[in-house]
Amino acid sequence: MKKLIIGIFALVLFQSQSLKAEEGKFRIGVEAGYAYADLGADKTAQELANLAGTTVAYTYDKADLMGRIYGQYGINETLSAEVGYFNSAPLDATYTISGASAKESYEFAGFDLSAVYQADSGIYGKAGIHSSKIDGAASLAIGGTTYNLGSSTDTGTGFLVGAGYEVKIDSDMSWTIGVSYYDSAGGVSGADVTFISAGLKF
Repeated sequence: MKKLIIGIFALVLFQSQSLKAEEGKFRIGVEAGYAYADLGADKTAQELANLAGTTVAYTYDKADLMGRIYGQYGINETLSAEVGYFNSAPLDATYTISGASAKESYEFAGFDLSAVYQADSGIYGKAGIHSSKIDGAASLAIGGTTYNLGSSTDTGTGFLVGAGYEVKIDSDMSWTIGVSYYDSAGGVSGADVTFISAGLKF
């Protein structure tokens, strides 16, 4: 047990010596994972049920794939500035009533800017803002025929916060795991996105 504790302590010490941000150094990172968002499908289904006077069945995506690429500039040993671009796969919700089904689909994309604090242990936290858009589309399927009901785009800004952990692979590369919370995607109140990811930094 004592050897295990010493080994873990040595590993943490090594990481603390090698994970400090380098002042004036620019790094590039990529992340991939899942974006979780509440589409409000239950509320939409209830509204449709109230209009139709009958039960509406519905299914929806709780999460889908999302990717992000970013650049990070070291301000000092613990603080960096970070700018990134992100894009999600469409999140869908489908409502079925009396042999007909309606589908809505939303895609989230935009840019973010944040300040990142890096602890010696490899744990990091960040806070900043994002400028993003939500592209939405709706369709109706009746008797095997699908009708496009139109599309819309919402754009706007919101804040973001995140945290994660970075581990060195070698002198030039490390891997990261993290979670980021984007408030008000597309500037829409309540349209919040949580991004859980793993990635590489060069």
